[in-house]
Amino acid sequence: MKTRKFVLHAAPLFLLLVLGTETPACTWTRGYFHQVTRLNGRVVGRSLGSFQFQWLRRMYSVGNGELLIYNYNQPSRWHSKALAISVTRTNSVGEFEFKGVQEGHYLLVIDGGRIHDAFDVEITSKAKPTKLILIDISPSHPDCTGGHEIEITSQN
Repeated sequence: MKTRKFVLHAAPLFLLLVLGTETPACTWTRGYFHQVTRLNGRVVGRSLGSFQFQWLRRMYSVGNGELLIYNYNQPSRWHSKALAISVTRTNSVGEFEFKGVQEGHYLLVIDGGRIHDAFDVEITSKAKPTKLILIDISPSHPDCTGGHEIEITSQN
């Protein structure tokens, strides 16, 4: 009788613990490269809980965020720390620009303070000339929607 009573009381607590823990539900595709001719644009995003609407997320610029470019080397070695090829920061309205980065495949890592994200990018002359890149580093929903987006605007 005591065991059954314990189980009845412990089960809701266990479910609350398991369901209430934030875990990354999405595994983003490795090796899908966003093709651009240059890396410049704006970083936006914020964790808004249940109100993760795209138009609302994009109202929040990520000011003073750090962007790092690494050579793309997948699978990476967990025990080796790669050195960034180039580093830049966003200004107060989230704008950034990398200068002098050669054509190639890279991992772009963004540290926005409380939110972080990473994208595979390819700098190539074969893509349409890039005007700007809008990068949304907002967290995604458990169904993998919202956040983690790159929107590339090409020159006409």
